[in-house]
Amino acid sequence: MASLLPHVAGRLLESGPIKNDLWWIGVLLDAVATLAGTGGKQLLRYAVVSKNPWYYPLGLLCTAMIDPAFDISAYGFAAQSIIAPCAGMVVVWNVLLAPCTLNERLTRSRLTGALLILVGTICVGLYGSHDDVERSVDEYLELFSRPAAMVYYLLFAVWTGVCLYMWRHGSAFVSGFAMGALGGSLAGNMFTTKAVVEMFKCVAAGSETAEGCDTNPFFTPYPYLFFAISMTLATVSLYMLAVGLRSFEALYMITVFEGFMIISGAISGNVVMNEAEHQETYELVLYAMSIGIILCGLFVLCRGEQPRGDDAEQRMLDRSRCRVGEGSEMTSSTCEIKQARDDEHERDKAPL
Repeated sequence: MASLLPHVAGRLLESGPIKNDLWWIGVLLDAVATLAGTGGKQLLRYAVVSKNPWYYPLGLLCTAMIDPAFDISAYGFAAQSIIAPCAGMVVVWNVLLAPCTLNERLTRSRLTGALLILVGTICVGLYGSHDDVERSVDEYLELFSRPAAMVYYLLFAVWTGVCLYMWRHGSAFVSGFAMGALGGSLAGNMFTTKAVVEMFKCVAAGSETAEGCDTNPFFTPYPYLFFAISMTLATVSLYMLAVGLRSFEALYMITVFEGFMIISGAISGNVVMNEAEHQETYELVLYAMSIGIILCGLFVLCRGEQPRGDDAEQRMLDRSRCRVGEGSEMTSSTCEIKQARDDEHERDKAPL
């Protein structure tokens, strides 16, 4: 495979992993990113329930600019398998803020599911890779074209097809869940972002240092290709989240979105970025168990949100019947649905 790849700038490193003692800075930066992202997502939700489009720009500012800026910086200090699980902090911020900012209910299933996701997130962070491996552009191309990476791409394509089928042919609840799950899964594939950040660090270090690049990788098209892929995935996932927020409350939809983002980021970090290569077997087992805890949290959350009979009229959101109090202050983010479920399903799938 290496002989088929074009020769590009950057030195070939033969050294092993470097112990990264600054990974905690990446965690702190991502905590700020998730707080900004939570505020932005809730502003998008408030724009829907209040029918005030002026909140959309504020939400996009937080979600599409402030959040990514801190998030990208975090990738410069820690491995993807560490930063990706930190997305679970969005669940914590959301559980703390949504009852106050959006007047949404904090049900037992939401609290239990959020706690399980939080515990799983902490465990994934503890047992994730704390090593840092410097690579040239050549090595990133080889890394992303390994057989294990190809299998991941294939399985992810199948998962995307399943989600799109569920969105198209499922019930209103299943359709909304599939939209949030696919959006989070796309957002978790940040290995191209990690590669670009590492290339930038390589240039910033300079050739005078032992860890710098021999030549500038940004004189090649590959960093720009990786950046374009990252921006495309981020944009599409944000659109899917916005569509999902039209049908579900923020406490539920954001938790589903971030949960699948954690899972996708953890798996792609260990498989595509090969961050699991230098970990012990027991660490990988505990890492897998931690992901299982996150899945349990998602199951508890989704089971509690599944519409049943008359309860469906209280859980699902009918944006055409939302009422806002005087002074444009929202009195409630939940509205009753009077139409039949078939009509509700068609309305939820209407384009933005």
